[in-house]
Amino acid sequence: MAKKTTFPKRFNFTDVQNKWIKFWKENGIYDFDEEKEGKLFSIDTPPPFVSGTLHLGHVLNHSWIDFVARYQRMKGEYNVYFPQGFDCHGLPVELAVEKNYGISKDDRERFLEKCVEWVEDNISNMTKQFDDLAYSTDWDYTYRTMEKDYKYKVQHSLLYFYKKGWLYRDKFPTHFCVNCETSVAKAEVGYTEEEGKLWYIKLPLVGREDEYVIIATTRPEMMESCVGVFVHPNDDRYYHLSAAEVKLPIANRTVRIRVDKDVDMHFGTGVVYCCTYGDETDIKWKLEYDLDEIQIFTKDGRMNENSKYQGLTIEEAREKIVKDLDKMELLEKIETHEHNIIIHSERSSCRRPIEYLPVYQWFIKVKEFTDEIIESGELMKWFPEKHKVRLIDWAEGLDWNWVISRQRVFGTPIPFWYCENCGEIIPARDEELPIDPVEAAPPVHKCPECEKEEIIGEKDVCDCWIDSSITPLAIAKWLEDEDFFKKGYMDANVHRPQGYEIIRTWLFYTLFRCKRLTGKAPFDEIMINGMVAGPDGRKMSKSYGNVVSPDEILPDFGADAIRQWAAMGSLGDDYPFEYTWINIHNKQPISDEKIAKERNNLPEEKFQKKYRKRYDQLIGASRFLTKIWNAFRFLKLNLDKIKISDIQIDQETLSPIDHFFFGEFNTNLQRIEDYFDGYNWHEAFMILRPFFWNEICDNYIEAIKYKFYSEDLNIKKNSLKNALNLFYKILKIFAIIMPFISEEIYSIIYREFKALDSIHLEQWPTAYEEISEEQIESGKIAIKLIQNLRKMKSQLQIPLNQELSEVRIISDSDQIKKIKKISKDISETIRIKNMEIVDNKDIGSIKKNPDLKEDFEDLDLSVFLFK
Repeated sequence: MAKKTTFPKRFNFTDVQNKWIKFWKENGIYDFDEEKEGKLFSIDTPPPFVSGTLHLGHVLNHSWIDFVARYQRMKGEYNVYFPQGFDCHGLPVELAVEKNYGISKDDRERFLEKCVEWVEDNISNMTKQFDDLAYSTDWDYTYRTMEKDYKYKVQHSLLYFYKKGWLYRDKFPTHFCVNCETSVAKAEVGYTEEEGKLWYIKLPLVGREDEYVIIATTRPEMMESCVGVFVHPNDDRYYHLSAAEVKLPIANRTVRIRVDKDVDMHFGTGVVYCCTYGDETDIKWKLEYDLDEIQIFTKDGRMNENSKYQGLTIEEAREKIVKDLDKMELLEKIETHEHNIIIHSERSSCRRPIEYLPVYQWFIKVKEFTDEIIESGELMKWFPEKHKVRLIDWAEGLDWNWVISRQRVFGTPIPFWYCENCGEIIPARDEELPIDPVEAAPPVHKCPECEKEEIIGEKDVCDCWIDSSITPLAIAKWLEDEDFFKKGYMDANVHRPQGYEIIRTWLFYTLFRCKRLTGKAPFDEIMINGMVAGPDGRKMSKSYGNVVSPDEILPDFGADAIRQWAAMGSLGDDYPFEYTWINIHNKQPISDEKIAKERNNLPEEKFQKKYRKRYDQLIGASRFLTKIWNAFRFLKLNLDKIKISDIQIDQETLSPIDHFFFGEFNTNLQRIEDYFDGYNWHEAFMILRPFFWNEICDNYIEAIKYKFYSEDLNIKKNSLKNALNLFYKILKIFAIIMPFISEEIYSIIYREFKALDSIHLEQWPTAYEEISEEQIESGKIAIKLIQNLRKMKSQLQIPLNQELSEVRIISDSDQIKKIKKISKDISETIRIKNMEIVDNKDIGSIKKNPDLKEDFEDLDLSVFLFK
């Protein structure tokens, strides 16, 4: 019996979201059951850095991940394992603690306590944001990379790598960010083009009075670290200078001129100097020609004791050296020069130039395993396939081993000591992990090599990618539950979702480390998303003024709307979040140029009162939610009037129109399923939305709703059952993308007919069986006739609900048989008092002129309409 459950006029997403978030948690709707039979579908979710708030990139990425989890659960082929972790370590945490708590890293114990406190607070906030997005993870399976269990696994893996000879400590020029004061891996740097200067400097030739060789350089401040000058062997201008020497001004040393084919004859004067170290070519030449090493920079970007300009910043030293060279009349000229500089690109808040500093670091040998990494990448299914080349290109072009040490405090400690006298490495004992060598005593008192008691605990911590590159193992309970590890990793279907921008880091290192640690490539498939851009197509950045925070839009539009926006993103491509600035008072759009001027001229408070952003994508998404709500509400209003005990269809009661739309559903269901199988949410939603809006709401409901008012109770009941059944199948698909409105509708309409507490425990909809092609063809004709008759009414400016006095449909005898089967559907839907179906040969019987006549060749008929 139908219950008189209230169905509000409007979808109040705020109340609905709060209600169902609480319900899902209290009733364990998304709980993972380890004991459930079946192969695991394990989702290795990217652990977001604990910044304290999600950005739109997270919203896009994690909405897609949630679509995967919900779809795979509904399909029922696997037991879906959907944990979520948090990437806790990193420089931003340390900077935040120093700023917010005023605690120095020197107060190490208290500083680390505050780092943990800050991270926990941020995780709490981000967890709530995930819940607000209807993120269906089981929070009982959350991991934090700062937890002891996780650090144990990381340190154990490093001991294993050391025993295998893949981890070592060495002094080598590495990429070093003097702004962040730490080394960085090659994957964390990039290039940016900027306008600089090219200084032409005269270097006096030794033994040749008043003769010079002129070099062109963008780094005059490196003069004091110059260890050689190079020309190309085929450069006829300088063949006579081979083996000559030049005197270095400022440094007051002499260096030899050498020839090397890597010199670019067309850059500057064709003469370059080799400094330790300006770039990777300098490193190569230093090693190849066994040159001296002179280090002049400190780790915080100042000149050291090897420079006359000790204490100055690199930029200050550059300015001073140029002035001094000019005074010495050795500055030939200065040119403006566009060039690429290497920067710390992984941290958007840094993006400062990188130096090459020779310092002791910890390395992992990765170059010799690149073929294995490519092989692991080839074993995966790529969605989309086009991004596989990013992994292959990076692996094939790699020329540096992985620098894994970072000069920070809050991170996974590197579990080694070393002898300060001879450099011998002393590993921690596995049973003592996790361990901090700074705090803990070494496992031996004397160096096993030189017997000196000069053992130092390593102060550096691990690169964050060392932590996150074992996430597939961590979530599978590696080293803690052998049975679950076999089920959750070795035998599972492991899915990796991530952005393309971290293919060369997170994916690359995970493929490498997991295969080395287990012998098995970690992933069966990978889903790649692009980056969220502003409306101008550029990456969202505060410096561009195009950032939109989820907190700006969720209160006004709700999660289901923003999840729709995410579903419209194309697989593997960047995706703009579009908005238009408008004048609050007249609603007119404002150009970006005017907004920029107004921002500069108006106080922020006045600016906010005058202008706001209009989010057209979310407005469209909200309208679709309203359409869904109104359509189901219409069914509920009739359900309150018509008593039914179930929503199962009776095949005998299906009309040609039912057959047609059920057949259309079958076709679209298969297309949507095919796209969902390929994680192509965009194409699937481009089918789902117009099918529901245009076909189901505007055509199907309009064509059957007259039956809800029939005097025949069986017609009422069967028509309502059929509609509710079709709508329920569609609602189950909606539930993947729009879980809140789907759950609310389920609770109001369908829960009384189902034995499930939640629609999110449902199975994927199945296609209708025993659909008649002959009936489908009749139903198709009916819908086309109804559509055309509506248009004719509109042409005559007749309201759609106004009755027509007469309509005559003229066709041949075969078509007439089909039309007669659907004549009642047509006449009742269009409201026709008298409808006649006339054979072509009897057209002469029509004596009076119609108000409108139309020929429809695709239907092989004509329509005469009389007001």
